[in-house]
Amino acid sequence: MEVLYLTAECKPFWKAGGVGDVAGELPPALAKQDVDIEIVTPWYGQVQFSDYAVEFNNQSESIELISQPEVDGVPVTFVKNAHYFEGEYGTPYVHSPDIPFKDDILRFSFFSEACLHLIKKKPDIVHINDWVLGYLFGRMEMEKLKQKRVLTVHNVGYQGIISRDVNDGWSIQAIDQDDRIGPLFADPRPEWNSVNALRLGLELSDHVNTVSTTYAKEMCLPENPGAFFEGGKGLDETAARLAGEGLLTGITKGFNYNAPPTDTAFDEFLTQKAAARAELSAGFKDRNGFFLGFVGRAVEQKFGLLVETLDGQSVLERILDIPGVNVAVVTTGLPEYESFLRHVSSRPNCTATLAFDRERARSISLGSDVVLMPTLFEPCGIIQMESMSCATPPLVRWTGGLVDAVIPHTESSGTGFGFAGDTRVEVLENLINSVVDAKRVFDEEPERFHTIQRNGYDTPFEWSASAEQYVSEVYEPALRA
Repeated sequence: MEVLYLTAECKPFWKAGGVGDVAGELPPALAKQDVDIEIVTPWYGQVQFSDYAVEFNNQSESIELISQPEVDGVPVTFVKNAHYFEGEYGTPYVHSPDIPFKDDILRFSFFSEACLHLIKKKPDIVHINDWVLGYLFGRMEMEKLKQKRVLTVHNVGYQGIISRDVNDGWSIQAIDQDDRIGPLFADPRPEWNSVNALRLGLELSDHVNTVSTTYAKEMCLPENPGAFFEGGKGLDETAARLAGEGLLTGITKGFNYNAPPTDTAFDEFLTQKAAARAELSAGFKDRNGFFLGFVGRAVEQKFGLLVETLDGQSVLERILDIPGVNVAVVTTGLPEYESFLRHVSSRPNCTATLAFDRERARSISLGSDVVLMPTLFEPCGIIQMESMSCATPPLVRWTGGLVDAVIPHTESSGTGFGFAGDTRVEVLENLINSVVDAKRVFDEEPERFHTIQRNGYDTPFEWSASAEQYVSEVYEPALRA
Protein backbone atom coordinates (compact mmCIF):
# COMPACT_ATOMS: atom_id res chain seq x y z
CA MET A 1 0.00 0.00 0.00
CA GLU A 2 1.13 3.57 -0.70
CA VAL A 3 0.76 6.12 2.10
CA LEU A 4 1.33 9.87 2.00
CA TYR A 5 2.11 10.96 5.57
CA LEU A 6 1.43 14.68 6.09
CA THR A 7 2.63 16.57 9.16
CA ALA A 8 3.38 20.11 10.34
CA GLU A 9 6.53 18.95 12.16
CA CYS A 10 8.99 16.12 11.81
CA LYS A 11 12.22 15.39 13.61
CA PRO A 12 15.13 15.61 12.98
CA PHE A 13 14.24 18.70 10.93
CA TRP A 14 11.93 20.57 13.33
CA LYS A 15 9.98 19.41 16.36
CA ALA A 16 7.65 21.32 18.66
CA GLY A 17 6.10 18.37 20.49
CA GLY A 18 5.01 14.76 20.35
CA VAL A 19 3.75 15.04 16.76
CA GLY A 20 7.32 15.65 15.60
CA ASP A 21 8.56 12.58 17.47
CA VAL A 22 5.92 10.32 15.93
CA ALA A 23 6.41 11.76 12.44
CA GLY A 24 10.13 11.02 12.60
CA GLU A 25 9.85 7.55 14.12
CA LEU A 26 6.61 5.88 12.94
CA PRO A 27 7.11 6.11 9.14
CA PRO A 28 10.47 4.24 9.22
CA ALA A 29 8.81 1.51 11.29
CA LEU A 30 5.94 1.36 8.78
CA ALA A 31 8.43 1.09 5.91
CA LYS A 32 9.79 -2.06 7.59
CA GLN A 33 6.22 -3.43 7.41
CA ASP A 34 6.40 -3.06 3.60
CA VAL A 35 4.35 0.14 3.56
CA ASP A 36 5.41 2.42 0.70
CA ILE A 37 5.35 5.66 2.69
CA GLU A 38 6.45 9.23 2.00
CA ILE A 39 6.56 12.11 4.49
CA VAL A 40 5.41 15.59 3.42
CA THR A 41 6.07 18.56 5.70
CA PRO A 42 6.62 22.32 5.37
CA TRP A 43 10.19 23.53 4.98
CA TYR A 44 11.08 26.17 7.54
CA GLY A 45 14.57 26.83 6.17
CA GLN A 46 16.58 26.99 2.94
CA VAL A 47 17.65 24.31 0.46
CA GLN A 48 17.47 23.53 -3.28
CA PHE A 49 13.95 23.00 -4.63
CA SER A 50 11.63 22.58 -7.62
CA ASP A 51 8.53 24.73 -7.94
CA TYR A 52 4.91 25.06 -9.12
CA ALA A 53 2.01 27.44 -8.38
CA VAL A 54 -1.26 27.06 -6.48
CA GLU A 55 -4.31 29.31 -6.63
CA PHE A 56 -5.14 30.29 -3.03
CA ASN A 57 -7.13 33.16 -1.57
CA ASN A 58 -7.77 34.56 -5.05
CA GLN A 59 -4.10 34.83 -5.91
CA SER A 60 -1.30 32.64 -7.19
CA GLU A 61 1.16 31.35 -4.58
CA SER A 62 4.48 29.79 -5.51
CA ILE A 63 5.13 26.29 -4.16
CA GLU A 64 8.63 24.87 -3.96
CA LEU A 65 9.19 21.17 -3.36
CA ILE A 66 12.37 20.08 -1.62
CA SER A 67 13.19 16.39 -1.77
CA GLN A 68 15.64 14.65 0.51
CA PRO A 69 16.52 11.12 -0.68
CA GLU A 70 15.37 9.44 2.53
CA VAL A 71 15.37 9.55 6.30
CA ASP A 72 15.79 6.13 7.88
CA GLY A 73 14.60 4.62 4.63
CA VAL A 74 11.63 6.96 4.12
CA PRO A 75 11.57 9.65 1.40
CA VAL A 76 10.72 13.16 2.57
CA THR A 77 9.25 15.98 0.49
CA PHE A 78 9.32 19.51 1.86
CA VAL A 79 6.80 22.15 0.80
CA LYS A 80 8.57 25.51 0.68
CA ASN A 81 6.82 28.88 0.55
CA ALA A 82 8.40 32.13 1.71
CA HIS A 83 5.06 33.74 2.56
CA TYR A 84 3.73 31.08 4.94
CA PHE A 85 6.78 29.13 6.15
CA GLU A 86 9.70 31.55 6.43
CA GLY A 87 10.62 34.72 8.29
CA GLU A 88 8.28 35.21 11.24
CA TYR A 89 6.53 32.02 10.09
CA GLY A 90 9.76 29.98 10.04
CA THR A 91 8.60 27.58 12.77
CA PRO A 92 5.86 24.93 12.90
CA TYR A 93 3.49 26.99 15.06
CA VAL A 94 3.32 30.71 15.73
CA HIS A 95 1.62 32.83 18.38
CA SER A 96 -1.29 34.98 17.20
CA PRO A 97 -1.73 37.60 19.95
CA ASP A 98 -5.05 39.03 18.78
CA ILE A 99 -6.98 35.94 17.65
CA PRO A 100 -5.75 32.49 18.76
CA PHE A 101 -4.62 30.23 15.91
CA LYS A 102 -5.49 32.81 13.23
CA ASP A 103 -2.06 32.71 11.58
CA ASP A 104 -1.64 28.95 11.83
CA ILE A 105 -5.13 28.31 10.48
CA LEU A 106 -4.30 30.39 7.41
CA ARG A 107 -0.86 28.79 7.02
CA PHE A 108 -2.08 25.22 7.25
CA SER A 109 -5.16 25.70 5.12
CA PHE A 110 -2.63 26.84 2.52
CA PHE A 111 -0.47 23.77 3.22
CA SER A 112 -3.57 21.62 2.68
CA GLU A 113 -4.20 23.27 -0.68
CA ALA A 114 -0.58 22.70 -1.66
CA CYS A 115 -0.77 19.01 -0.74
CA LEU A 116 -3.65 18.42 -3.18
CA HIS A 117 -1.07 18.57 -5.97
CA LEU A 118 0.77 15.58 -4.51
CA ILE A 119 -2.35 13.61 -3.63
CA LYS A 120 -3.59 13.67 -7.22
CA LYS A 121 -0.43 11.78 -8.26
CA LYS A 122 -0.72 9.06 -5.59
CA PRO A 123 -1.30 7.34 -2.99
CA ASP A 124 -3.75 4.74 -1.61
CA ILE A 125 -3.98 6.44 1.81
CA VAL A 126 -3.55 10.04 2.95
CA HIS A 127 -2.53 10.10 6.63
CA ILE A 128 -2.74 13.44 8.46
CA ASN A 129 -1.91 14.48 12.02
CA ASP A 130 -4.12 16.62 14.28
CA TRP A 131 -6.20 19.61 13.21
CA VAL A 132 -3.67 21.31 10.98
CA LEU A 133 -4.61 19.30 7.89
CA GLY A 134 -8.31 18.83 8.59
CA TYR A 135 -9.00 21.27 5.75
CA LEU A 136 -7.29 18.87 3.37
CA PHE A 137 -9.97 16.24 3.84
CA GLY A 138 -12.58 18.88 3.10
CA ARG A 139 -10.80 19.83 -0.10
CA MET A 140 -10.38 16.16 -1.06
CA GLU A 141 -14.12 15.69 -0.62
CA MET A 142 -14.86 18.74 -2.76
CA GLU A 143 -12.47 17.51 -5.45
CA LYS A 144 -13.97 14.01 -5.21
CA LEU A 145 -10.56 12.43 -4.66
CA LYS A 146 -10.89 8.73 -3.87
CA GLN A 147 -7.83 8.11 -1.69
CA LYS A 148 -8.61 6.76 1.76
CA ARG A 149 -8.21 9.18 4.68
CA VAL A 150 -6.60 8.48 8.05
CA LEU A 151 -6.31 10.97 10.91
CA THR A 152 -4.15 10.58 14.03
CA VAL A 153 -5.27 12.68 17.00
CA HIS A 154 -2.32 13.57 19.23
CA ASN A 155 -4.20 16.13 21.35
CA VAL A 156 -7.95 16.74 21.04
CA GLY A 157 -7.54 20.02 22.92
CA TYR A 158 -6.12 21.66 19.79
CA GLN A 159 -8.90 21.89 17.22
CA GLY A 160 -8.14 24.79 14.88
CA ILE A 161 -11.28 26.72 15.83
CA ILE A 162 -11.90 30.17 14.40
CA SER A 163 -14.94 32.43 14.24
CA ARG A 164 -16.76 32.73 10.94
CA ASP A 165 -16.46 36.51 11.32
CA VAL A 166 -12.66 36.23 11.15
CA ASN A 167 -12.86 33.58 8.44
CA ASP A 168 -14.75 35.95 6.11
CA GLY A 169 -13.03 36.16 2.74
CA TRP A 170 -10.61 33.26 3.28
CA SER A 171 -10.34 30.41 0.81
CA ILE A 172 -11.52 27.93 3.46
CA GLN A 173 -14.85 29.75 3.35
CA ALA A 174 -15.65 27.59 0.32
CA ILE A 175 -15.66 24.51 2.56
CA ASP A 176 -17.87 26.22 5.14
CA GLN A 177 -20.38 27.28 2.48
CA ASP A 178 -20.58 23.87 0.81
CA ASP A 179 -24.08 22.50 1.46
CA ARG A 180 -22.83 18.96 2.00
CA ILE A 181 -19.47 19.49 3.74
CA GLY A 182 -20.11 22.78 5.55
CA PRO A 183 -22.18 21.25 8.39
CA LEU A 184 -19.26 18.91 9.15
CA PHE A 185 -16.92 21.92 9.41
CA ALA A 186 -19.10 23.73 11.96
CA ASP A 187 -17.95 23.72 15.56
CA PRO A 188 -20.49 21.67 17.58
CA ARG A 189 -21.10 24.65 19.90
CA PRO A 190 -23.40 26.79 17.71
CA GLU A 191 -23.16 29.78 20.05
CA TRP A 192 -19.49 30.11 19.04
CA ASN A 193 -20.40 30.64 15.35
CA SER A 194 -17.09 29.02 14.42
CA VAL A 195 -15.55 26.42 12.16
CA ASN A 196 -13.52 23.52 13.55
CA ALA A 197 -10.73 21.96 11.49
CA LEU A 198 -10.30 18.91 13.71
CA ARG A 199 -13.99 18.10 13.56
CA LEU A 200 -13.87 18.35 9.75
CA GLY A 201 -10.97 15.89 9.68
CA LEU A 202 -12.73 13.49 12.05
CA GLU A 203 -16.01 13.57 10.15
CA LEU A 204 -14.38 12.91 6.77
CA SER A 205 -11.91 10.22 7.87
CA ASP A 206 -12.13 6.58 6.85
CA HIS A 207 -10.35 5.72 10.09
CA VAL A 208 -9.14 7.69 13.12
CA ASN A 209 -6.61 6.72 15.75
CA THR A 210 -5.20 8.25 18.90
CA VAL A 211 -1.77 7.61 20.39
CA SER A 212 -3.05 5.37 23.20
CA THR A 213 -6.00 3.08 23.86
CA THR A 214 -7.30 4.83 26.97
CA TYR A 215 -7.08 8.27 25.36
CA ALA A 216 -9.35 7.02 22.56
CA LYS A 217 -11.92 6.02 25.19
CA GLU A 218 -11.58 9.30 27.10
CA MET A 219 -12.08 11.29 23.91
CA CYS A 220 -15.61 9.84 23.69
CA LEU A 221 -16.62 11.32 27.05
CA PRO A 222 -17.65 14.90 27.95
CA GLU A 223 -15.15 16.99 29.85
CA ASN A 224 -15.53 17.47 33.61
CA PRO A 225 -13.38 20.39 34.77
CA GLY A 226 -14.40 19.84 38.40
CA ALA A 227 -12.51 16.55 38.40
CA PHE A 228 -9.69 17.75 36.10
CA PHE A 229 -11.06 15.55 33.26
CA GLU A 230 -10.56 16.82 29.70
CA GLY A 231 -12.61 14.26 27.77
CA GLY A 232 -13.32 15.08 24.14
CA LYS A 233 -13.27 18.88 24.59
CA GLY A 234 -16.58 19.30 22.78
CA LEU A 235 -15.90 16.63 20.15
CA ASP A 236 -16.94 13.73 22.38
CA GLU A 237 -20.13 13.03 20.43
CA THR A 238 -18.20 12.86 17.15
CA ALA A 239 -15.59 10.59 18.73
CA ALA A 240 -18.26 8.37 20.29
CA ARG A 241 -19.97 7.96 16.92
CA LEU A 242 -16.68 6.96 15.31
CA ALA A 243 -15.98 4.47 18.10
CA GLY A 244 -19.47 3.01 17.77
CA GLU A 245 -18.89 2.47 14.06
CA GLY A 246 -15.52 0.82 14.68
CA LEU A 247 -13.64 3.74 13.14
CA LEU A 248 -11.67 4.90 16.20
CA THR A 249 -8.60 3.00 17.40
CA GLY A 250 -6.03 3.67 20.12
CA ILE A 251 -2.41 2.68 19.44
CA THR A 252 0.34 3.41 21.95
CA LYS A 253 3.30 5.00 20.25
CA GLY A 254 6.75 3.47 20.47
CA PHE A 255 9.98 4.64 22.04
CA ASN A 256 13.46 4.58 20.55
CA TYR A 257 15.73 2.71 22.95
CA ASN A 258 19.49 3.16 22.98
CA ALA A 259 19.89 -0.58 23.50
CA PRO A 260 17.61 -3.53 24.25
CA PRO A 261 17.28 -4.41 27.95
CA THR A 262 19.61 -7.16 29.21
CA ASP A 263 20.74 -8.30 32.63
CA THR A 264 24.14 -6.73 32.03
CA ALA A 265 22.60 -3.47 30.84
CA PHE A 266 20.30 -3.36 33.87
CA ASP A 267 23.22 -3.86 36.25
CA GLU A 268 25.09 -1.12 34.38
CA PHE A 269 22.10 1.17 34.74
CA LEU A 270 22.00 0.59 38.48
CA THR A 271 25.66 1.63 38.63
CA GLN A 272 24.91 4.70 36.51
CA LYS A 273 21.87 5.47 38.67
CA ALA A 274 23.95 5.37 41.83
CA ALA A 275 26.44 7.82 40.32
CA ALA A 276 23.67 10.08 38.98
CA ARG A 277 21.90 9.98 42.33
CA ALA A 278 25.08 10.98 44.14
CA GLU A 279 25.52 13.89 41.72
CA LEU A 280 21.87 14.92 42.09
CA SER A 281 22.01 14.77 45.88
CA ALA A 282 24.91 17.25 45.99
CA GLY A 283 22.41 20.09 45.60
CA PHE A 284 20.40 19.13 48.68
CA LYS A 285 20.86 19.44 52.41
CA ASP A 286 19.60 15.91 53.04
CA ARG A 287 21.66 13.84 50.62
CA ASN A 288 20.13 10.56 51.78
CA GLY A 289 16.49 11.50 51.26
CA PHE A 290 13.91 10.30 48.74
CA PHE A 291 14.48 12.00 45.38
CA LEU A 292 11.47 12.94 43.29
CA GLY A 293 12.15 14.33 39.81
CA PHE A 294 10.04 16.41 37.45
CA VAL A 295 11.05 16.75 33.80
CA GLY A 296 8.67 18.51 31.43
CA ARG A 297 7.06 21.77 30.39
CA ALA A 298 5.74 24.17 33.02
CA VAL A 299 2.28 24.42 31.46
CA GLU A 300 -1.15 23.71 32.86
CA GLN A 301 -1.38 20.20 31.40
CA LYS A 302 1.91 19.00 32.86
CA PHE A 303 2.41 21.17 35.95
CA GLY A 304 -0.95 22.68 36.89
CA LEU A 305 -1.88 20.20 39.62
CA LEU A 306 1.30 21.04 41.55
CA VAL A 307 0.30 24.70 41.92
CA GLU A 308 -3.30 23.93 42.92
CA THR A 309 -3.94 24.86 46.55
CA LEU A 310 -5.21 22.53 49.23
CA ASP A 311 -5.89 23.89 52.72
CA GLY A 312 -4.19 27.16 51.81
CA GLN A 313 -0.97 25.60 50.52
CA SER A 314 0.14 24.49 47.05
CA VAL A 315 0.32 20.76 46.36
CA LEU A 316 4.05 20.99 45.63
CA GLU A 317 4.65 22.68 48.97
CA ARG A 318 2.61 19.96 50.66
CA ILE A 319 4.84 17.37 49.00
CA LEU A 320 7.96 19.24 50.11
CA ASP A 321 6.62 19.14 53.67
CA ILE A 322 6.76 15.33 53.66
CA PRO A 323 9.80 14.42 55.82
CA GLY A 324 12.73 13.13 53.79
CA VAL A 325 11.40 14.17 50.36
CA ASN A 326 13.64 16.07 47.92
CA VAL A 327 12.30 17.44 44.62
CA ALA A 328 14.44 18.25 41.57
CA VAL A 329 12.80 20.08 38.65
CA VAL A 330 14.00 20.92 35.15
CA THR A 331 11.48 22.87 33.15
CA THR A 332 10.59 25.97 31.20
CA GLY A 333 7.18 27.37 30.45
CA LEU A 334 4.58 29.82 31.71
CA PRO A 335 6.04 32.84 33.56
CA GLU A 336 3.68 32.41 36.52
CA TYR A 337 4.78 28.80 36.99
CA GLU A 338 8.45 29.70 36.71
CA SER A 339 7.94 32.45 39.31
CA PHE A 340 6.26 29.92 41.59
CA LEU A 341 9.24 27.56 41.20
CA ARG A 342 11.71 30.32 42.01
CA HIS A 343 9.82 30.80 45.26
CA VAL A 344 9.59 27.15 46.33
CA SER A 345 13.16 26.31 45.24
CA SER A 346 14.39 28.53 48.06
CA ARG A 347 13.62 25.55 50.26
CA PRO A 348 16.60 23.30 51.07
CA ASN A 349 14.83 20.24 49.64
CA CYS A 350 13.93 21.69 46.24
CA THR A 351 15.99 22.65 43.18
CA ALA A 352 14.66 24.09 39.92
CA THR A 353 16.49 24.46 36.60
CA LEU A 354 14.35 26.91 34.62
CA ALA A 355 15.76 26.24 31.17
CA PHE A 356 15.74 23.45 28.63
CA ASP A 357 18.81 21.50 29.70
CA ARG A 358 18.93 18.05 28.10
CA GLU A 359 21.88 16.91 30.21
CA ARG A 360 20.21 18.03 33.44
CA ALA A 361 16.95 16.39 32.39
CA ARG A 362 18.75 13.13 31.73
CA SER A 363 20.54 13.28 35.09
CA ILE A 364 17.20 13.80 36.87
CA SER A 365 15.52 10.93 34.98
CA LEU A 366 18.44 8.66 35.82
CA GLY A 367 19.30 9.91 39.31
CA SER A 368 15.83 10.31 40.82
CA ASP A 369 14.18 7.53 42.76
CA VAL A 370 10.82 8.32 41.15
CA VAL A 371 9.81 10.65 38.28
CA LEU A 372 6.61 12.64 38.83
CA MET A 373 3.99 13.02 36.07
CA PRO A 374 0.91 14.74 37.60
CA THR A 375 -0.70 15.54 34.25
CA LEU A 376 -4.23 16.84 33.75
CA PHE A 377 -4.50 14.66 30.63
CA GLU A 378 -2.01 12.66 28.61
CA PRO A 379 -2.71 11.39 25.08
CA CYS A 380 0.32 9.11 25.34
CA GLY A 381 3.36 10.61 27.07
CA ILE A 382 7.03 9.83 26.64
CA ILE A 383 8.55 10.81 30.00
CA GLN A 384 7.22 7.61 31.59
CA MET A 385 8.90 5.55 28.85
CA GLU A 386 12.17 7.43 29.24
CA SER A 387 12.17 7.07 33.02
CA MET A 388 11.32 3.37 32.91
CA SER A 389 14.15 2.83 30.43
CA CYS A 390 16.39 4.41 33.10
CA ALA A 391 15.05 2.02 35.77
CA THR A 392 13.26 4.96 37.42
CA PRO A 393 9.62 4.20 38.28
CA PRO A 394 7.17 6.93 37.22
CA LEU A 395 4.47 8.32 39.50
CA VAL A 396 1.58 9.22 37.22
CA ARG A 397 -1.99 10.34 37.23
CA TRP A 398 -4.09 7.47 35.90
CA THR A 399 -5.21 9.15 32.70
CA GLY A 400 -4.85 8.58 28.96
CA GLY A 401 -1.73 6.83 27.77
CA LEU A 402 -0.31 6.64 31.28
CA VAL A 403 -2.96 4.04 32.13
CA ASP A 404 -1.76 1.92 29.21
CA ALA A 405 1.97 2.37 29.80
CA VAL A 406 2.31 2.06 33.60
CA ILE A 407 1.22 -0.91 35.72
CA PRO A 408 0.26 -0.12 39.36
CA HIS A 409 2.94 -1.07 41.86
CA THR A 410 0.39 -3.11 43.81
CA GLU A 411 0.45 -5.74 41.04
CA SER A 412 3.23 -8.33 40.78
CA SER A 413 4.23 -6.90 37.39
CA GLY A 414 3.97 -3.31 38.65
CA THR A 415 6.13 -0.69 36.97
CA GLY A 416 5.20 2.51 38.78
CA PHE A 417 2.96 4.45 41.12
CA GLY A 418 -0.18 6.47 40.47
CA PHE A 419 -3.23 8.37 41.67
CA ALA A 420 -6.72 9.28 40.54
CA GLY A 421 -9.88 10.82 41.99
CA ASP A 422 -13.46 11.73 41.16
CA THR A 423 -13.37 15.25 42.58
CA ARG A 424 -10.87 18.09 42.74
CA VAL A 425 -10.02 17.44 46.39
CA GLU A 426 -9.69 13.68 45.84
CA VAL A 427 -7.28 14.18 42.95
CA LEU A 428 -5.06 16.55 44.92
CA GLU A 429 -5.10 14.54 48.14
CA ASN A 430 -4.40 11.30 46.29
CA LEU A 431 -1.46 12.92 44.49
CA ILE A 432 0.13 13.81 47.82
CA ASN A 433 -0.68 10.39 49.29
CA SER A 434 0.85 8.61 46.29
CA VAL A 435 4.17 10.35 46.99
CA VAL A 436 3.96 9.17 50.61
CA ASP A 437 3.24 5.63 49.39
CA ALA A 438 6.13 5.62 46.89
CA LYS A 439 8.52 6.84 49.58
CA ARG A 440 7.28 4.15 51.96
CA VAL A 441 7.96 1.38 49.43
CA PHE A 442 11.39 2.87 48.67
CA ASP A 443 12.31 3.10 52.36
CA GLU A 444 10.69 -0.02 53.79
CA GLU A 445 10.54 -2.52 50.91
CA PRO A 446 13.79 -2.16 48.94
CA GLU A 447 13.50 -5.57 47.26
CA ARG A 448 10.00 -4.77 46.04
CA PHE A 449 11.13 -1.35 44.84
CA HIS A 450 13.99 -3.05 42.96
CA THR A 451 11.44 -5.36 41.29
CA ILE A 452 9.36 -2.36 40.22
CA GLN A 453 12.49 -0.82 38.70
CA ARG A 454 13.32 -4.00 36.81
CA ASN A 455 9.74 -4.52 35.61
CA GLY A 456 9.68 -1.02 34.15
CA TYR A 457 13.10 -1.41 32.59
CA ASP A 458 11.99 -4.62 30.88
CA THR A 459 8.73 -3.15 29.53
CA PRO A 460 8.96 -2.83 25.73
CA PHE A 461 7.51 0.12 23.84
CA GLU A 462 8.71 -0.87 20.40
CA TRP A 463 7.82 1.04 17.25
CA SER A 464 7.70 -2.27 15.37
CA ALA A 465 4.68 -3.36 17.44
CA SER A 466 2.98 0.01 16.94
CA ALA A 467 3.60 -0.15 13.19
CA GLU A 468 2.03 -3.61 12.95
CA GLN A 469 -1.08 -2.23 14.64
CA TYR A 470 -1.23 0.75 12.27
CA VAL A 471 -1.21 -1.62 9.31
CA SER A 472 -3.74 -4.16 10.64
CA GLU A 473 -6.01 -1.89 12.71
CA VAL A 474 -5.93 1.42 10.81
CA TYR A 475 -4.66 1.20 7.22
CA GLU A 476 -6.25 -2.11 6.22
CA PRO A 477 -9.68 -1.17 7.65
CA ALA A 478 -9.44 2.22 5.91
CA LEU A 479 -8.76 0.52 2.58
CA ARG A 480 -11.82 -1.69 3.10
CA ALA A 481 -14.05 1.28 3.97
